[in-house]
Amino acid sequence: MSGASPRATRVLHLSDIHCGHPFVAEHVAAAERVARSSAWTAIVVSGDFSQRARVHEFEQARDILLRFRAVAPILVVPGNHDTAWWQAPFGLGNPGQLHDHYRRIITDDLEPTLRLPGLSIVGLNSSAGMLPQTVTWYPRDWRVKGGLTDQQFASAQHRLAESAPDDLRVLVLHHNVVRGKLSNRWGLKRPQHALDAIAATRPHVVCTGHDHEERIEVVTRTSGRFLVSAANTLSSRMRGHRPSALNVIEATDTHVQATAWTYDGQEFMPGAMTATLPRES
Repeated sequence: MSGASPRATRVLHLSDIHCGHPFVAEHVAAAERVARSSAWTAIVVSGDFSQRARVHEFEQARDILLRFRAVAPILVVPGNHDTAWWQAPFGLGNPGQLHDHYRRIITDDLEPTLRLPGLSIVGLNSSAGMLPQTVTWYPRDWRVKGGLTDQQFASAQHRLAESAPDDLRVLVLHHNVVRGKLSNRWGLKRPQHALDAIAATRPHVVCTGHDHEERIEVVTRTSGRFLVSAANTLSSRMRGHRPSALNVIEATDTHVQATAWTYDGQEFMPGAMTATLPRES
């Protein structure tokens, strides 16, 4: 209607808390203050709640998530550090036990869907330990690389297609979908195929973590384009001695914008890294 205010959707994106040795209480407390400081449609945490997939680490992460859940609805996916890869190395063993502690303590749903007024968020589990969809010929990739199957891409496409026509569509996975500038590494096996398949699911925003480097940029493929929100870690494992960071996603009827907020020693503050994507149906 003419003269109406643009509809606003706000998503707080966190990642890589790493409860355990790298955990930094001050960073998490500052992120909680950001969460409590204003209204959010939803909160996303894109994996690596633990450092070694141990019970006490997940219990600490669960308590943190409860505090964020008191602020806004939340969607989470597991990270590679949340995955007990040793239960099925190279597919040998019991793949069903890869996420036993995560499923019991954090959530049983490894690929959740969250639907709210004006917002649809779809999660994918890219953290499959050392199953075939993640393993490459390079030992450096083992236990670290992520992977998604064509069946998972098809599931995401179907779930996002069920979104209301005016919804902001957000896809969440742990592994970075763009090559790290500092690490020079792709998060996913078959990265070019993954980018095309992700674009074909038609998200407006793709939220990732894993690489411990904040990235905000628009990715354009022949199958579509989307805004990448790659959140930095809240732990002590920041790459390149840079400050910790989290991302803020804000959308109206006409555009969606993501901005990295960096830690200044006391609080997370909006930084210069930002990008905007026009909204398309």
